[in-house]
Amino acid sequence: MLKGVVYQNKPLIALVVGWHQSVQEIVALIDTGFTGELKIPPKKVAELGLEISHTEPVSLANEEIVHWDAALAEVSMENTVHVVSVLVGRGIPLVGVGLLKRFRYSLYIDFPHDTLTLQR
Repeated sequence: MLKGVVYQNKPLIALVVGWHQSVQEIVALIDTGFTGELKIPPKKVAELGLEISHTEPVSLANEEIVHWDAALAEVSMENTVHVVSVLVGRGIPLVGVGLLKRFRYSLYIDFPHDTLTLQR
């Protein structure tokens, strides 16, 4: 079970992201409208030494399809590691529904108490 917080009405969770020799703990916003796995900003991509390997189609809220650069990275949560596709985009890091499904998590948010839990 992982614990997170709701800070300024934003559900946040920490996860470990790495590739080869570079590893960082990243705090990310859980975005249930994002069907992908993970999105991180270009600066973090550079710090982690991730290499753009492909593009992925992304469906925006207005149903427009755009293609974003993507890379592979390892994500570790509760001693489980998966190689995931990471979209590269500005803004706060995002955890999407795809990552929660890959790790087999259920998401519980307690907005009155500003807490969240990821549980398998």
